[in-house]
Amino acid sequence: MQVSTEMVDDVLLLSLEGQINGNNAASLEQNLKTHVDQAVYRIALDFSGVDYISSAGLRVVLWLAKQLREYTGALALCGLRKNVLEIFEMCGFVDFLTIVESREAALAKIKSA
Repeated sequence: MQVSTEMVDDVLLLSLEGQINGNNAASLEQNLKTHVDQAVYRIALDFSGVDYISSAGLRVVLWLAKQLREYTGALALCGLRKNVLEIFEMCGFVDFLTIVESREAALAKIKSA
């Protein structure tokens, strides 16, 4: 899995590529924790390059959502491929996460939060 980051105004945009699984979920969580520890509370995750997410990856997304909620931050996910979106739907994550189609929509949602 590869992660690239960029700041768009006051929103951190992370573009994820590859698989998010038990082998790399901890490094993704550490990456996100570093940003949260630096008071970055407005985050967009671009999943357009992700073709698989395991329960370990879902746990990281849930952890991030809880952290940002504690700090009155905002989180949006975008670009989920059909198979990845189905996993989020089966787990009920679509009921409490902001999931949109594009980066632009994710950034707009966060900026309006």
